[in-house]
Amino acid sequence: MFFRLLLRRIRGIIPMIRDRKVAWWKKAILIFGMVYLLLPADLIPPIVPVFGWFDDLAVWIAILYFMRTELDSHIPGFADPSEKYDVGNSDVHEAEYTITEEEEQDGQNG
Repeated sequence: MFFRLLLRRIRGIIPMIRDRKVAWWKKAILIFGMVYLLLPADLIPPIVPVFGWFDDLAVWIAILYFMRTELDSHIPGFADPSEKYDVGNSDVHEAEYTITEEEEQDGQNG
């Protein structure tokens, strides 16, 4: 589940970079991560089998975690359930409404 979530967020990187509304420093973090992944200079040399990838993996997990809300909003076909009932800049965050018997009967008759 954890890796599926990471892979899904990776799909949001390119749309996020292309979005003009995203702050430049957020785009810079993603670009830094891509450059770091491709550069031969690492904290742990890639000569050491498997362990050489841990620093790259750690950097990307940190980036994907830090940018999670922004990336989730740019994933194609992904909708945040909390945005489903977005009412804009309303001051009301929770409300209760009770239906009286008269309103229920009017709804059934009309």
